[in-house]
Amino acid sequence: MGQASKQNGRSIILFIYKKGTIMAEPVADINGLSFTYSGSAYPALENINLQIYPGQFLTVTGPSGCGKSTLALCLAGFIPHAYAGKMEGSVCIQGKNTRDYPAGGLSGIVGLVQQDPEAQLCTLTVCDEVAFGPENLCIPAEEIQERVYSSLKAVGALELIDRQVHTLSGGEKQRVAIASVLAMNPALLILDEPTANLDPSCTKEVLETLNRLKKKHDVAIMVIEHRLERLLPISDRFLLMANGKIAEESASPEPYKRYITSNHVLLNNEPETQGKNPTDYMKVAEGSPLLLVKNLKAGYEGRDVISDVSFCAFPGETIAVMGSNGSGKTTLLMALLGVLKQKEGIIFLHGKDIVKQKVTRRARDMGLTFQNPNHQIFENTVFKEAKMASRFLSDKNYAEIEFEVSQLLQDFELQQYSDKNPFSLSLGEKKRLNLISVLAYSPRILILDEPIVGQDSGRLTLLVDALQKHREEGGITLMVCHEPDVVAACCQRVLFFSEGKLIIDAPVKEAWETLAQLGMNEYLPSAYETDVNGKVQR
Repeated sequence: MGQASKQNGRSIILFIYKKGTIMAEPVADINGLSFTYSGSAYPALENINLQIYPGQFLTVTGPSGCGKSTLALCLAGFIPHAYAGKMEGSVCIQGKNTRDYPAGGLSGIVGLVQQDPEAQLCTLTVCDEVAFGPENLCIPAEEIQERVYSSLKAVGALELIDRQVHTLSGGEKQRVAIASVLAMNPALLILDEPTANLDPSCTKEVLETLNRLKKKHDVAIMVIEHRLERLLPISDRFLLMANGKIAEESASPEPYKRYITSNHVLLNNEPETQGKNPTDYMKVAEGSPLLLVKNLKAGYEGRDVISDVSFCAFPGETIAVMGSNGSGKTTLLMALLGVLKQKEGIIFLHGKDIVKQKVTRRARDMGLTFQNPNHQIFENTVFKEAKMASRFLSDKNYAEIEFEVSQLLQDFELQQYSDKNPFSLSLGEKKRLNLISVLAYSPRILILDEPIVGQDSGRLTLLVDALQKHREEGGITLMVCHEPDVVAACCQRVLFFSEGKLIIDAPVKEAWETLAQLGMNEYLPSAYETDVNGKVQR
């Protein structure tokens, strides 16, 4: 436990251990830190003063693009060495100034799991990936083997040890990235939105692992996250960032409950009604389906990921695609658009078989946003990227496209970045840009792979409003989402996958009841409880 006081403007934390009271030296000591990226008119960080101590669990939150990830890069020593820009002030890790060490030079002390886990995976197999860090630290072979095993087990990914990295789902890659950093036994562990691509069960497992590391091994942990519900009970300190500054700091979770995304959404959407009219679902189901999928089978490199998948979707439906990491959700989306060729089954759109249609033809009716936003960014400015799909897939004229894109950029709060390189945006901003590029040409079906990743509560509301508008216009949305509260707020149906099989296809509340009966309560919204018979109560 700790007690904070102020001396000379700096936080001093007194840690009380079993053997008495001692003054702990900070693992990380930041003084007067400011950083401005090259080409930017405004600093990403401004006058940051922060100390992180052994055994402390620090949660950092704040709006998308407020500087949280830049702070993580400074702590890990990648700034100023690997990113062009002007840095002022100092960052010391266990007394070592990051300016004096090359990028990665402090990897045995500080470990960073970045927002995009794919960007830090560099070997072919999971086993090699987790062993890579300890090998570079010249750890003995026997100990490396033990670390690989224990790290993968800690994040619930031991069964992946022999898999090829490129065959993993986004959530599986996230767990492997966390394991690869854990294997180096850092004194400071930084995780940038570690639960963004994880299903609720894996999220619980990973956070329990972090809590054990803090308690048993005195590891200092800093987690950057928008999803605060599960972090509130295990965090010692909270920081709210805004415009590159620390706007608020507290040892109590109470001030931060107002930033919980799900509560914000539920204030504006009543789960029981599922929209403006409680009978909407029954009405749309009475018409002809716009999309019909029957006995679909698809996979990668001879491995079946999904099989015997059948469902239909009607105009005016927003459908959540849920399930554990690796259960086949992304594979389904890729097969629908034709990016991944199905092995068996049929797909009917507007009553016509589209199995033989090319991706470019299907894309006129189906707009896909990838799980990793970097995979569909091609232009050198945000404005060009936002209108690129419309140039090829829309029947609108040039002036209409320009106007529509400008309006969408404004609606999604990206207008100020119009002339910037898209890759300079934060993860959440890139995800919104992907969505804009699809919305701009108005496809009947939106296929969205985890669109809420990286979104703070305000920006999440923008997404929910856009999906509601699409629904009111008779469109369909298929959305992979790990957030039950968001599903309850804006979806009418749930498609739930388990081990490549579609095991639930039902209206939302009925899906919650089935999940409760299966003992999968981690997939239920926070506003719901179950009685002894598994019936959902609110």
